[in-house]
Amino acid sequence: MPQRQPQPRRVCLYFGSFNPLHQTHLQLARYALEHLGCDELWLVLSPLNPHKEAGTLLPFAWRAAYIERALAEEERIRLCRIEAELGAPHYTLRTIEALRQRHPELDFSLLIGGDNLEGISRWYHWEELLRSTQLYVYPRGQEPLLMPELPEGARVPILCQDAPRSSLSATQLRTAALQGEDRRSESAVPELWDDFVHQVQALQH
Repeated sequence: MPQRQPQPRRVCLYFGSFNPLHQTHLQLARYALEHLGCDELWLVLSPLNPHKEAGTLLPFAWRAAYIERALAEEERIRLCRIEAELGAPHYTLRTIEALRQRHPELDFSLLIGGDNLEGISRWYHWEELLRSTQLYVYPRGQEPLLMPELPEGARVPILCQDAPRSSLSATQLRTAALQGEDRRSESAVPELWDDFVHQVQALQH
């Protein structure tokens, strides 16, 4: 009998500026590993999100080091820095294509928030992204997950209605840092809260 070909490792990609990484990000990453059949989850760190203000972004190197500290005990979640190597602008499809070229042995999928799915038609070559990549969609806050009209040939996104729901945002943590409010327990690395505060304050000068 012919040998059965081994199944490719399944890697779910979770893009973000992670400015900073916080507990909800980690909860969603663990959810993906437990419920979506993924072997690994990669946090794809964006040097600059085209939809966000550059002046609010903590340094890429600091965010990367912070993530690696947070993932020190995580065996199946890893940091992916590829967008720091790719030329701007950083589009999700282009990054995934670059990862597929580097890792043809892996099967990549994508984890996004419900708000991103609703606005997917504004993404770069969104039809091609939906045709080439399986999307998993988690709810943002209490908003219901809604399926947009899909282009012909698209893979139907999988709506993860039971994924963790949270209103926590990185913006809230940066605001807390500026206002002297201690929310370290909601951050990904509570022991680095004071350093995080220092980094946020430095952006103001």
